[in-house]
Amino acid sequence: MNPAKKPFRPNAILLVLILGLVAFVLYVYFFVNPAQVIRILSRTNLAVYAGAFAAYSLYVLFSSLVWQRLLNCLSVKISKRKALLFTWVGLFFEATVPQLGWSGEVSKTYLLAKDSKVDAGKIGASVVGQKIFTMTMTIVALSTGLGLVLVNYSLPLAATLLIAVVLALSILALTIVYYVSIKPTATKTLLNWAIKIALFFRKRWNPQNFRAKAEELLGKFHLGIQQLRANPKALVAPIAFAVTSFVFEISVIFLTFTALGYPVPVDRVLIVFTLTGTLQTVGVTIFGFTEIVMTSSFTFLGIPLDLSFSVTLLTRVVNLWFRLIVSYLALQWAGIKIIRQNQTK
Repeated sequence: MNPAKKPFRPNAILLVLILGLVAFVLYVYFFVNPAQVIRILSRTNLAVYAGAFAAYSLYVLFSSLVWQRLLNCLSVKISKRKALLFTWVGLFFEATVPQLGWSGEVSKTYLLAKDSKVDAGKIGASVVGQKIFTMTMTIVALSTGLGLVLVNYSLPLAATLLIAVVLALSILALTIVYYVSIKPTATKTLLNWAIKIALFFRKRWNPQNFRAKAEELLGKFHLGIQQLRANPKALVAPIAFAVTSFVFEISVIFLTFTALGYPVPVDRVLIVFTLTGTLQTVGVTIFGFTEIVMTSSFTFLGIPLDLSFSVTLLTRVVNLWFRLIVSYLALQWAGIKIIRQNQTK
C-alpha cells in the first residue's frame, strides 16, 4: 500500500504574505497620505476596473494557448483546458516561491509529465521556448519605454543608468537562456558543475544513475528545441498568441489608470511594467517589495505619490491577490486530478 500523501500546507506562503503586507503597510504609514488615497479610490470607475480582471484572465488564457501550440509543434497533444489549468498552477508557484524566475516553468513541466506521462524533455523545450518569447517582449517594451521617456522627459543620469543596467541584464539573461538552449555542450557543462557541487556535500553519493537520466532528458530537450527552430512557420501562431497575452497583461495597468480617471502615461507604464517584470524574471518577487518598487518608480517618473500608490494597490489586487486565489484553486484541482489518476492506475 502506498503511504498517504501529505496535504499541501501553505504555512510558509502565508508567513511570506504576512511579512510582505507588514512591509507594505509600514511603507504606506511613513510615505503615503491615506486620506488622499481614499479620495482617489472613491472615484474609481468600477466598470472599467472590472475590465482589468477580465484582461488578466485573457492574459492567462492566451499564455496557455502559446504553450499548447508549442507542445503541438513537438507532437505533444494537450487539451486547451489542461494547458489553462497548468498555466494557472504555474502562476501560483511563480508568485509564491523565491527563485530565479523559473518556478512556473518547472511546475508546469512536472505536472504535465506526471499527468500524461509525456516526455519531460519535450515539455521542457516548450516552456523554455515560451520563456524566450516572454523575455524578448519584455526587452522590447523596456527599450521602447526608455526611448519614449528619454524623448519626452529629462531624467536624472542615475535613473537613466539604472534603467539601462536593467535592460542590459535582461538582454544578457535572454542571451544565456537562448545559448544554453541551442548548445548541448553548455547544458552538459552545467550538469557537470551541478554534480560536482552535489558531491561536495554528499561524498558517498554515486551520480552515475543520475547523470545517465539527466543526459537523456537534456538530449530530448535539445531535440525539442531543434524541432521548434526547424519549423519557423509553426511558430507564427504561438508568437501571435504571446504578443496578445503580453498586451492583455500590460493593459491591467492601463485600465487601472483609466478607472481612476487619470490620463494613461504609455511610456511610464511601459517602464514600470517591464522593471517589475524583470524583477520577477530574476526572482526578486518578495511580497511588499514589488509594490514599493512600483509605487516609487511611478512617483520618480512624475506621477503624484498618492495616485502612484492607488494604481499600484489596484493593480496588485488583480495580478497578485486575484491570481493567488484562482491559481491556488487550480493547484488543488490539478493535484486532485493527478491523485485520482494514480489511484485508478
